[in-house]
Amino acid sequence: MFKILAYGLPALPLASLYFSIYVLIGEFYFKNYGLALSIIGSIFIIIRLFDAFTDPIMGYISDNFPLRFGKRKPWVLIGGILFIFSTWMLFVPIYQSVDVEYFFFWLFISAIGWTIAYAPYYAMGAELSMDYLERSKVTFCRELFTILGIIFASLLYSISFDFDNKIFKSGIGSNIGLFQICIFSSVFFVLSMFLFLLSKSNSKEVSYDKNNILNIFEIFISLKKQKLMRKLLSSHFINGLANGIPPALFVFYVNSVLKSPEFTGILLFLYFLGALVGVPLWIFISNKLDKHRVWCYAMVYSCFIFIFVLFLEEYDLIFFAIICILSGLALSADLAIPSSIQADIIDLEYLKTGKRLTGQFFAFWGLVSKAAIAISTGVALILLDIIGFKSDENNGKNILFAVSFIYAGLPIILKMFSIYLMWNFKLDKKTHSEILEKIKT
Repeated sequence: MFKILAYGLPALPLASLYFSIYVLIGEFYFKNYGLALSIIGSIFIIIRLFDAFTDPIMGYISDNFPLRFGKRKPWVLIGGILFIFSTWMLFVPIYQSVDVEYFFFWLFISAIGWTIAYAPYYAMGAELSMDYLERSKVTFCRELFTILGIIFASLLYSISFDFDNKIFKSGIGSNIGLFQICIFSSVFFVLSMFLFLLSKSNSKEVSYDKNNILNIFEIFISLKKQKLMRKLLSSHFINGLANGIPPALFVFYVNSVLKSPEFTGILLFLYFLGALVGVPLWIFISNKLDKHRVWCYAMVYSCFIFIFVLFLEEYDLIFFAIICILSGLALSADLAIPSSIQADIIDLEYLKTGKRLTGQFFAFWGLVSKAAIAISTGVALILLDIIGFKSDENNGKNILFAVSFIYAGLPIILKMFSIYLMWNFKLDKKTHSEILEKIKT
């Protein structure tokens, strides 16, 4: 259990910063430095697509060029340090006046750092165990710490401690909130790395193919033959589009539609608190049912809850808080189950071909994930610009409803397509057990 916990810990500080970049930083640069939403959205698309397409390269490096202290862990450390430094430059700009070039450059550097850490880290998760159920525990543990990191970021963004009066105060400026997130994440990263690097992994359980040639076409050929992986990736991509829109617009929705900017951090906290509570629930259900059906049930439930967002008006805080908690319950399943299913498909591919390109496949998985988030995040901000959204309160009812529909309506539509693709998925618990038996023999 210590091995799984030590593996999951680095996800907390990294997720805290990653969440802040793609949920909070857009509104920060829009409001404080006057960058246009369409420009911010376009930069997000460019940087994150670049980030996505470099994942397979990092996966290849991680698979084939182990460093002195291990195959995955040193890359996580190097990438994490670079990522944290660049987020400091983004969240606490060294100049009073910041232009587009500054924003683009440090976002680009943060993307490089994240890629260096991301591909080896996720590949390592698939290698900690080959057991069908224990893999779910590994991914749920990682996503549990991811959610915790986001929760801490949400609280730190809106609450600070007044040392003079010795009280907590809310409604702080975004610059103070982002500074607090940097401090917390940096300290926790150092502590988590200490345990992460000292922990032992079960690398002996998994055989590797050394000196594999970096050939993205080999992965595409595998995908052409592997119908299950194609279906999973398609569903994951569409669901990623759906999941990228609400975080990108959360601050704008709360500020303009609900007109309650001082409660942004608390509402985010409630959403991810719901996700935290959902972790043991989905672990329990995953032990009883097949993973793909559990994921589908979670998406159906999420769609049903999110429908009510379309009917909210200004100051409907109680109703939205309830929606945040209930919809958050589905998030932990959305984060953990798909990657757990992918690890099972990698076993099937190993049985068929004799090759276990875990790092490269998870890097390709990262490519799909990041491409989906890049497109949805950037397009969401561009759509706000198209409908004429303003930073002040001079937005008419039609514009505010358009914000609500982009925030909640589009994700519901997209999730329905994802559910359709995964409902009759052909890799269940029984089938995976048979695959492992054949691999052992």
